[in-house]
Amino acid sequence: MRRALLLLSTALALASCAPPGRQSFSSTPAGPDTQSISAVDAFNNRVPLVSILPDTRDFQGPLKNAVTQALAIKPDAVFEVMAQTPATGNADTDTKTLATLAPQAKAIAQAIIADGVPASRVTVGAKTAGLDQVLLVYVK
Repeated sequence: MRRALLLLSTALALASCAPPGRQSFSSTPAGPDTQSISAVDAFNNRVPLVSILPDTRDFQGPLKNAVTQALAIKPDAVFEVMAQTPATGNADTDTKTLATLAPQAKAIAQAIIADGVPASRVTVGAKTAGLDQVLLVYVK
């Protein structure tokens, strides 16, 4: 009886314990610095899976590898191919530049579809952003 009481009291004591957290090591844990917060906000929680420079023709192998790895983690992943060019301040120039990237963006989307992703889960878009012309592949 005494042993059962001892086990019960030990179990109750352990049940009231909280799992260790940051406060276990410091009563006032340091938070993230503003530089780290700014870096995360700059990406808006979107980091490209693959970046491809314009006129790159041998992207199929590395792209297939990245797509396969993404599908292994999330079989119903959605892919977005985004053509991106820096903003010049002239909408006509930006439109023409993005139009020159459109065929390669479509080729990248077709390569993703050829790697086994349904066409309904692959989109193509364009935007003015960044400092260089680049084709980005995002995955959700």
